[in-house]
Amino acid sequence: MSLKDNFNQAVKELLKRDGLVGSDLSKNSKEKSNIDRYLDTPSANSEPIKPNFDKAATPPPPRPQSAQSSFTPPPQAIPRQQTPPPQDYSQQYQQQIRQPVPPSNNNNMGGGNPYFETEETTVISRNTIVDGNIRSFANVNIEGSVKGDVQITKNANLSGKVVGDLECNNATMLGSSMQGNVTSKGQVKMDRDSLLLGDINAQYLDINGKVKGNVEISGKAEFKTDAIIFGNINASTITVLDGATIQGFVNTTFLQESAGNIFPDAIAVSE
Repeated sequence: MSLKDNFNQAVKELLKRDGLVGSDLSKNSKEKSNIDRYLDTPSANSEPIKPNFDKAATPPPPRPQSAQSSFTPPPQAIPRQQTPPPQDYSQQYQQQIRQPVPPSNNNNMGGGNPYFETEETTVISRNTIVDGNIRSFANVNIEGSVKGDVQITKNANLSGKVVGDLECNNATMLGSSMQGNVTSKGQVKMDRDSLLLGDINAQYLDINGKVKGNVEISGKAEFKTDAIIFGNINASTITVLDGATIQGFVNTTFLQESAGNIFPDAIAVSE
C-alpha cells in the first residue's frame, strides 16, 4: 500500500469515529459527501474536485481605488490670532502734559519778545479814578481819570483825563484832556478833540488839537488844519497846513550847525 493510500485510510477512520462518514456507504453510492468525494482517488480523466466553500466564507471584494482616493483629510484648524490687549496711554499722556512748553521765540520785529506772543497792556477803564502815581513796564490805556504822574516804558493811549506829568515811549491822545507835561522818546499824536495844558518834548509831533505850552521837537513837527498852539516852537523841521493857528516864536534847528557854510559873513563887491 502506498503512502497516499495509508493517508486516505487514516483520514477515513478518523471521520468514521467522529460520525462524519457512515460505514455503510459504498464507493459506488451516489450519495457521497463532499469529504468522501475529496478523499476518493481521482481517475486520470476526471477533473479534480474543487471544494465548495460557502459564499459567506468568500473574502469581500477589494475596495475600489476611486473610493480610496476620494478621501481627503480634514483641513487643519488655523490657530486664531490673539489680539493684543489695549494699551494704556493715560500715563504717557500725563507725562506729555507735565513736560513744560518752551516759550516761542518771536523775532519778527528784530529783537522780539521770547516769552510773550502779544504785549501786555494795562487798562484803566471808564468810570475809574486813580488818585496817585502810576509806574508800569507795560502798555497803558487810560480811559478813566488819573490824578498823578504816569511813568511807563512802553506806549500810552489816552482817551480820558490826566492831571499830572506823562513819560512814555509813544503817546497817543484821542479825545483826551491833560494838564501836565508830556515827555516822549518817540512820537506824540493828538487828534482835534484833544487838549493839553503843558509842554511837549518828543522826537516827532503830529498834532491837530489844542496845546497851551512850549513845544520842543528834535525831529519833524506837523501842525494840521485844526491845530492851535499858544507857545514857542523849536523843531528840526516844521510843516504847517492851511488853517493852523500858532502864537509864539517858531525856530527850526535843521541848519543851525551848518549855517556858517551856507551863509557867508559878508558879501564882497569887486571893483
